[in-house]
Amino acid sequence: MRAHALHLSVFLVARPAWARHVLAAVCAGLAWGLSWLLPLPGALPILLSLAAVLVAALLGGAGPAWLATFMGALSIASRTATQPAATTLLELSSFLAVGGLVAVLAGRRGVVAVPREPPSSRPASSHEGLEAHLLRSLGDAVLATDAHGVVRYLNPAAATLLQCPEQEVIGAPLAQVLRSRPESGSFPIRHASKPSAWSPWPRALRRRDGGELPIEECTTPLRGLGGEELGAVWVFRDATSRRQFELERSQLLARERAALAEAQAHRELMESLFFQAPVAIAVFRGQDHVCELLNPQARVLLEVDGAALGKPLRDVQPEMDPGLLRLLDEVYREGMPFSAREVPLPTLPLTSTALHSKPQRYHDVSWQPWRDARGAIQGVMAVAVDVTGLVVSRRAAEDLAGELREVVQARDEFLSIASHELRTPITSLQLQLQFLLRMAPAAGTEGTTSLVHRRVEATLRSVAQLHQLVATLLDVSRIRAGRLDLHRERMDLSSLTQELVSRAQEDAAGARCPVRLVVSEPLYGNWDRVRLEQVLTNLLSNAFKYGAQRPVEIHVAREGGFACLSVKDQGIGIAPEDQARIFHRFERAVSQRHYSGFGLGLWIVRQIVEALDGDIRVESAPNAGSTFIVRLPLESASTIDATG
Repeated sequence: MRAHALHLSVFLVARPAWARHVLAAVCAGLAWGLSWLLPLPGALPILLSLAAVLVAALLGGAGPAWLATFMGALSIASRTATQPAATTLLELSSFLAVGGLVAVLAGRRGVVAVPREPPSSRPASSHEGLEAHLLRSLGDAVLATDAHGVVRYLNPAAATLLQCPEQEVIGAPLAQVLRSRPESGSFPIRHASKPSAWSPWPRALRRRDGGELPIEECTTPLRGLGGEELGAVWVFRDATSRRQFELERSQLLARERAALAEAQAHRELMESLFFQAPVAIAVFRGQDHVCELLNPQARVLLEVDGAALGKPLRDVQPEMDPGLLRLLDEVYREGMPFSAREVPLPTLPLTSTALHSKPQRYHDVSWQPWRDARGAIQGVMAVAVDVTGLVVSRRAAEDLAGELREVVQARDEFLSIASHELRTPITSLQLQLQFLLRMAPAAGTEGTTSLVHRRVEATLRSVAQLHQLVATLLDVSRIRAGRLDLHRERMDLSSLTQELVSRAQEDAAGARCPVRLVVSEPLYGNWDRVRLEQVLTNLLSNAFKYGAQRPVEIHVAREGGFACLSVKDQGIGIAPEDQARIFHRFERAVSQRHYSGFGLGLWIVRQIVEALDGDIRVESAPNAGSTFIVRLPLESASTIDATG
């Protein structure tokens, strides 16, 4: 747009119609009053009225010029009323002709006071109308001020943004029209001498309804045809979407910075883990296995430094075992991982002096294909874990275990031989004591048991305990050596139990534990009679020892395909945490100070029962007695029919 066209539009619109007509009336009234008050000779009153018409045309245009013309005509008619009619008519006609011509010229030119422009620089009236339409049709708000900061023009877009009509804004100071929040900066009254760019940040404009509207603005100076400063033009527009965009952009940038910081932190963490890992990690790229990454452990293992990066592995380690290089080629080509355990160190960097100048070391090696995001193989990742200490420790443990096995085997053999050799003299001693017991007088002179008889009985009991101990040691050595001999035969568990209970009546009487036996039916199975006697004897001995001089119940019954033998006492009982432990070697649930024994009886019982394809368990509670339950498989129906 051109500055002089905008200047003309501003000052044509700036004066309301009533003000221009009042100004014309004042000028005409002033000329009328002067012609009445001052004795002006000749045609001076007419010239004074014409001057008023010219001023009205200059300041107001055609309408005010016509008003001044009619008022001047009335003034002339009232002043020349005493003159001849022809004179009055001539003066009125001349005045009306000149005033009407001035009004017509003012109407055609718009404002007669505008200086005449050269034909080359004055635009056509159609162009002036087009510029006015363009200003009113702009989507951006346009506001023009004079040199003192007073608003002289605004387009409809500006009136919409400001929420006030055009009539209220024209003539108001800019500071009253454009009000902003203090922290967003105020609109300056004085404008820059050069056009400014759009404001980098939206300004908060206070609207008439009390709300705020973010706007962006720019200013440009308004100059006349001669370059003089006439005012300024303010262009502003709604920046809500821009502010939202800037807010979203700042949030996005903040998230991006946070993501970059997090990625950097993760990268630093990965680098620290990579370089501080206690294992050797190497990454090779391409089919030539170019050294891409080597952590300090890998450099020590390969005997290279940082200069190896970017070089093929064959160049940095020309002495490497060709077999390992072929394996690397296969991992890269086939994409199948490879792993090996306890690889000797010289097989990695194989040098001529490695076997003689360095101690042997071992590594667990794993090679994995290195793939990109699309799954294409880029190279090979190698990890080597030094397991030299584990290998040395394991071999030492294996040697120690071998020595311990030899020692234990020697101990078991000694116990087996010693127990076997001790059984012969102990058996002979038992026979001799039994002979002496039969030969010794049962009663003395006073009707009491003789001293010799009592001593022989006590010695015979001690020898029986010694015989039982030797038998137990022999069983332990046989079980440990896996030589527990079983002589299976078809037998009845019910009759065997009845026989053993009758034999144990003397021991039960000595322990003050009455025995109650309940047998439902004969129960046949393929078992070892001697070993079953050993099981029953051990269970009865425990019941008498821990039964607290209370009755002991023995039940023999059928449970499906099993024969079930239970021995129940009412003694001290066993705590739940000890019930599994008592079936182990040398384990006891009571103090050895109060109850003698080695803790081997129940362990031997379990070994015998499991060897006979059965099982044993205990049901007990402290001070509520214990029930030991043995289950043994019965003879099958087909076997019964075959033998029947």
